[in-house]
Amino acid sequence: MRRIRASALLGAALFSATALAGTGPTAGAASKPPPSSIKLDPSLPVHPALQYGAQVEPDKKVRVIVQKDRPERDAKDIASSAGAKLNEEFRLVKSVVLELPQKDVLKLARHPHVRYVSPDGRVKHHAVDASQLTTTFAPSVNATTVWNATGASATGSGVTVAVLDTGLTTANPDFSAGKALAVNLNTTSTTGADGYGHGTHVAGIIASKNQTGQYLGVAPNATVLSVKISDDGGVAQESDMLRGLQWVYDNRATYNIKVVNISSAVGTAESYKTSPIDAAVEQLWLNGITVVVASGNTGNAPDAVSYAPANDPFVITVGCVDDNLTATSYTDDSLCTFSSRGITQDGYAKPEVVAPGRHIVSSLSSPSSILAQELPDHVSSDGLHIRLSGTSMAAPVVAGAVALLLERVPSLTPNVIKGLLQSTSRNYPGQADSAGEIDAFSAVTNAATGISPTANAGLVPTAGINTATNTVGWSSYYWDSYYWDSYYWDSYYWDKSSYD
Repeated sequence: MRRIRASALLGAALFSATALAGTGPTAGAASKPPPSSIKLDPSLPVHPALQYGAQVEPDKKVRVIVQKDRPERDAKDIASSAGAKLNEEFRLVKSVVLELPQKDVLKLARHPHVRYVSPDGRVKHHAVDASQLTTTFAPSVNATTVWNATGASATGSGVTVAVLDTGLTTANPDFSAGKALAVNLNTTSTTGADGYGHGTHVAGIIASKNQTGQYLGVAPNATVLSVKISDDGGVAQESDMLRGLQWVYDNRATYNIKVVNISSAVGTAESYKTSPIDAAVEQLWLNGITVVVASGNTGNAPDAVSYAPANDPFVITVGCVDDNLTATSYTDDSLCTFSSRGITQDGYAKPEVVAPGRHIVSSLSSPSSILAQELPDHVSSDGLHIRLSGTSMAAPVVAGAVALLLERVPSLTPNVIKGLLQSTSRNYPGQADSAGEIDAFSAVTNAATGISPTANAGLVPTAGINTATNTVGWSSYYWDSYYWDSYYWDSYYWDKSSYD
């Protein structure tokens, strides 16, 4: 099972990228070179980690996500062809979750109605430690100017932002009744509350509004809808994320969901052309939902931006800047050293924009939450807030800015929103790439005056998307030769340096 990486939590061992539970070699196998007899076949519709595992640990049980070539194909027939246990089925990406020995995964590749087989890995929440209890992120991106702007004011009213994360403790007074909703989609958790602490913090960055006005999210009057995909320890699988994305798609009209924030990523590199997670977020995007994703916290590592959904070219991928806790001065902003950046395995530059993500004080789910217990010195004196850093914190700043845009101009499409944020972003000292820091006021002003640059021009959705219906279609995925170069097999699977 692949882990999903969460974009913002102080190096928690829980979300270690090296802990790939059930795909690829074990820790013992990581200490020696792969046998010379190992063969990886790019013509097989099977993720290379599973191909490797089938040959190295053939009897090891794994969970996999199998994408069907057509929605009407019988899931039980596909499962029985490999003697697999059928766990779950998803309409959103026409896929099923199976459990079987790794050696039998290759049987699935020969099934005529199987499009692609991926590991069902863990999700990881990204984060880095920080200091100082000061909140400057909203004024740093000019959101406070938007709230009171003459003729172009917005606070996110009427816009619902879905947060796929570890849950939300709505009892925190930062969240108004009716403006904070929570659903639980994790099969092992019994409540939508946030026992870990990550999701509540993210939600607070978007739409907190405490009575004193001391803690305000970027879009304080937006409705935040927590879609809990992690268990009470903060652990989730890719199938949990798929279940969350499916729920958002099915309920988008009921709750007026216009924005989705994902401050997490899968734990195994995979091309957006084959990833079921990427296919799912593209379907949301093509159906009018702006998807905002944290880039990750691995700096400029060779594979830093190779993980879904941050590697998808359609979504808005967000990196982190340190605003130095100065709300109105931008000359001292700098790129967070941990902020993931680079070129994806499919050739796309990520992230597209950056936002404040260091020293962020936001809502605390509970003093007894895992994060509060692990970081007692980061909990505020009122016991209701906690300080965290990471791209997980930067992404909701952008999601809040998107809510401001959509209140002011509800007809904006995801492509135009992405274009507005990119075209109005500002440079910062020592800028590492083309990703500028967002300016919510400039973006809202341009939108209100009819300036509407479009991003993603000429960009073709993943082969799984039927563009006639904006749903996951039936055409075949394919491999890119880049996927098979030496860089793919990185430290998540074994230490290459031991073979040099």
